[in-house]
Amino acid sequence: MNKNRYMAIAIMLGIVFLAACGSESVSNTNGSKDSIETTIIGGRTGGAWSVFAEGIAESIRRENDGAIVTVEPGSIVENPPAVGTAVVPYGLSYAMTSYAAYSGEEPYSEAYTNLRAVSVVIPSNYYQFIVTADTPYESIAEIARQQAPIRLAVDQQGSAGEIITRAILQEYGVTYEDIHSWGGSIDYLSGSKTFEMMADHRMDATGDAVSAPSGDIIEASTTMKLKMLALDQETIQAVSEELGMESGTIKANTYAFMEEDIDTISTPAILITHKDVPEDEVYQMTKSIYENMDYLGNVHEEFKNLTEEKMMDVGNVPLHPGAEKFFREKGLLE
Repeated sequence: MNKNRYMAIAIMLGIVFLAACGSESVSNTNGSKDSIETTIIGGRTGGAWSVFAEGIAESIRRENDGAIVTVEPGSIVENPPAVGTAVVPYGLSYAMTSYAAYSGEEPYSEAYTNLRAVSVVIPSNYYQFIVTADTPYESIAEIARQQAPIRLAVDQQGSAGEIITRAILQEYGVTYEDIHSWGGSIDYLSGSKTFEMMADHRMDATGDAVSAPSGDIIEASTTMKLKMLALDQETIQAVSEELGMESGTIKANTYAFMEEDIDTISTPAILITHKDVPEDEVYQMTKSIYENMDYLGNVHEEFKNLTEEKMMDVGNVPLHPGAEKFFREKGLLE
């Protein structure tokens, strides 16, 4: 069975839907470099990523008189193809998924080489493998050695979190089929549904790349006892290289149940655009983020981790010339 086929169909349907909704073209200036009219796609309505997108949009409005910036719902996986095919001019995604789209790697069936990066928005989204506190193992390696019949929930098939989970398990020599053969299960569930099932003792574990702290995990920890499993350094290095991620550490006390630092992997959330968006416009977009970091820190706690040095850590997607020009002027890029 082709694991990418259904995700590819879903991605393309999402793109068609956005196009049918009348999203803006790649050139969204109305004839003046000082007036911007554009669209940013973020995450699901009411989720953290919609807040991130609206924060960026308001930064642009604050710095550019008369700017009209519309925020539309999207998703981490669907946004890069939508931007790469010029359905919308800007979107948010992980650096990991943006590069996968740019290079045509899973979950994408083709390369979207017109993608360009503008700036990091949220510097780190950490992979967090959460289990109920009474599970009888302390590491994923131990799960693999014991062939534990773990009941594991992952995000939708082909999502960033699911791909990361699968890659981590493979480093331990484990496939989903192995887990099924041990008497365990794999379920594709949202975070809220996962933790509901964990509270009812119908699910043992879940893994996803999310902010730290994550609202879902905080809420879940108020109703049940949880623990987080760390990754070993060999796995961190291998998966980082495979997926274009980086090592990271979630500090002790990030959650009430965490008494020690947890080693893991992370990927930033970045603002992406199409290569044909005008250079002057992207320059202004980049400048607006740079000039409004204090404001953004009041929009969402995660923005407080954004610094001028981290803005360029966009991963392997090429910078748009407009962003590159701004970073050079600020002495951040040689």
